[in-house]
Amino acid sequence: MLDINYIREEFPITKKCFQVYGSTEPKNLIYLDHGASTHPCSTVLNKYIDFIKNYYSNVHRGKHYLSMISTELFDRVYETIFNFINASKPDNAIVLTANTTSALDMTAWLMKDHDGITLISLMEHHSNDLPHRHRGETMHFGVNKDGSLDLDDLEAKLKNNKVKLVAVTGASNVTGYINDIHKIAELAHKHGARILVDAAQLLAHRQIDVKPNDDPQHIDFLAAAGHKAYAPFGSAFLFGPRDVLDRVQPYTPGGGTVLFVSEHDYIYASSPDRHQGGTPNIAGAIALAESLNFLSKAGLDNIRQHEVELTEYALNRLKEVPEINLLGDIAAEDRLGVITFNIGELSNGLVADILNHEAAIATRNGRFCAHPYLSFLLGRDDSEQIITRLRSGEKFDIGGAVRISFGIFNTESEVDDVVENLKMIANRKWKAKYENDAAYFDCKGVQLSAS
Repeated sequence: MLDINYIREEFPITKKCFQVYGSTEPKNLIYLDHGASTHPCSTVLNKYIDFIKNYYSNVHRGKHYLSMISTELFDRVYETIFNFINASKPDNAIVLTANTTSALDMTAWLMKDHDGITLISLMEHHSNDLPHRHRGETMHFGVNKDGSLDLDDLEAKLKNNKVKLVAVTGASNVTGYINDIHKIAELAHKHGARILVDAAQLLAHRQIDVKPNDDPQHIDFLAAAGHKAYAPFGSAFLFGPRDVLDRVQPYTPGGGTVLFVSEHDYIYASSPDRHQGGTPNIAGAIALAESLNFLSKAGLDNIRQHEVELTEYALNRLKEVPEINLLGDIAAEDRLGVITFNIGELSNGLVADILNHEAAIATRNGRFCAHPYLSFLLGRDDSEQIITRLRSGEKFDIGGAVRISFGIFNTESEVDDVVENLKMIANRKWKAKYENDAAYFDCKGVQLSAS
């Protein structure tokens, strides 16, 4: 069980206050945007700052103390990630990248010359969709009415097409739905395909087990980033098989990717160095490893229990606001702490703006870089019209929703605050004046301050 008071003490952001409209007293920030980025905890920040202050140096080949210590700390990162996702080393590698998007794009690059198409779920974030479209032929498989994946559609398309890769998210950033990635892996392998899991949303919330390479449910490729797991921006990783990683040209050829270079020839290194051209984000990688250690110490089962209970509490309380329309009919146990909704016909931009300016509640709004999935959930079939209007230069509201996403330090009292403010919005009782410019709202009388 989580000690929530201890956990909140670990996060400086829980003490942050903002001046809100119509109040003379600052209000504590309620941060409910973990689905976009999580805040680093003190343990991670201290490790990060300690490295920069005391050991800042480039890795590998340096024979001075700073470089040797930096190299040792950096090389431990791989071991930490391997352990965290329960991966075996001999046949696999971890490649460090700048973000999940680059890790997913790297996979599309690695697989581009393989025979077959890439099957992409309709649930995907654009980062696990567009790279595959740019690298070869793709096809989508659908979702059910409740927002979950249609595995019958997946299996039918695996049977009827030559598929090289199935690209699927571990959990939706829109509905929070947790996919059965091992069942999907087994289906993919049965039909001669590999699987790529976008674990960006999953990493900080559920235990990940990629399973041994000879297991039918083995995860071939898995990508995730630190900034959604309580580490700073700029460090991520791709887990993948050496028989793919070491058979293609480097993703970014350059310094660090070779064993030797002559005037007319060169020999590339094996992975991970093969695909890590240039100076890596050493401090970011060390912070990523520290955040995984923090999560392991807190216990992924404890985190899961806390967030499931909090999500269930929130779903029950939201029933008190009949004007709310939830996207995705998914039980708390089957989802992450992600709840996406609209309030009647109110613009999602207006709702998010009011929550921010009048209650210091941080949410996310729009289409969450998952436009096809949002169109399905909203019951809209106007995508082609939207594209036509946007290409003509027209500026307009493309629609969307509001998302709250819980993290390790959120509480029921914060949920209560959110629900009361949603009731206020549903009853049209907001105080400030908001000016609308194609769903981008300005709150008059409020000035931003970074102090």
